[in-house]
Amino acid sequence: PPNRARINELTLKPPSGRIGYFIGWGICIFVLGMFYVGYQQSPELGWSLVVTWVLINGGLSAFGAALALAYPVSVLAAFLAAPLTSLNPTIGAGMVVGLVESYLRKPKVTDFERLREDIGSFPMWWKNGVVRVLLIFFFANVGSALGTYVAGASIIQQILS
Repeated sequence: PPNRARINELTLKPPSGRIGYFIGWGICIFVLGMFYVGYQQSPELGWSLVVTWVLINGGLSAFGAALALAYPVSVLAAFLAAPLTSLNPTIGAGMVVGLVESYLRKPKVTDFERLREDIGSFPMWWKNGVVRVLLIFFFANVGSALGTYVAGASIIQQILS
């Protein structure tokens, strides 16, 4: 058995870094700032930037949810939530989509009981209700994150042109 000093070492939580906090809010401020700059150049450009943000960010998050075989309502939730949650680092699109999906596709007790075996088998990932909700959560979040960077780059390109 491990000695007491080793156990105490493992139970200590390292101090959290602040860089993620600043990056999350920095992205939000940057995107909102780009909307402001776009509206200052012309209201049409401002609306174009907002539409770009919503379509790319929501579209990629919805694509991620669809790729994970989410219910259509969950895919719609991904499309609607991603543009908003990308501007708020305290909540992710995957959280919203995972909540909607878990409400629609309620995991069963047997899904939890078989979780250890099913997670080791790739085909079972889509058959186990718990793992499937986690996959949908993950894919929607990845889609939203990609959408944030792709839409951000597109917004910068539109402002500079």
